[in-house]
Amino acid sequence: MQRLLIDGSTLDLIVSDGNDFLNVLNAAGLLQSANLMMAVLQQLEIDRSRLFADDQPAAPTN
Repeated sequence: MQRLLIDGSTLDLIVSDGNDFLNVLNAAGLLQSANLMMAVLQQLEIDRSRLFADDQPAAPTN
């Protein structure tokens, strides 16, 4: 699978829409699909934390 480079605001929008979709899956009782979507959202959160960690300036090394 190829990963695309995106910025933080785009990733936030994707996660927000993903959470909305997860709520729909849960409401419809589609538990297997909801579990898969939860795994996708967890990976997006990992990617998000890495993205924002990369944006932080490096600490000085004196």
